[in-house]
Amino acid sequence: MLLKNWLQKQAIDYRLAGKIFGCSRQTVYYSAIGRSRPVPALTTRIERETGGKVTANDHQRAYEMAHGEEIECTEQGTRQGT
Repeated sequence: MLLKNWLQKQAIDYRLAGKIFGCSRQTVYYSAIGRSRPVPALTTRIERETGGKVTANDHQRAYEMAHGEEIECTEQGTRQGT
């Protein structure tokens, strides 16, 4: 489940979510809209606090949707915009 959908379903605003997740409201907002992905420690906290509803894969999907691109994985690493 995307973070923004989970927040809406729980009726939690970005400020309160920041307190719950231990980060700023801006960090929650940017993660929710896919502008950026949370750091691994925050990803773990979000997954724990959402009862496993929002995972690292969900953050990646939100990022890709926001940036309108697929990220291709190759043996040499990753490349964007393919």
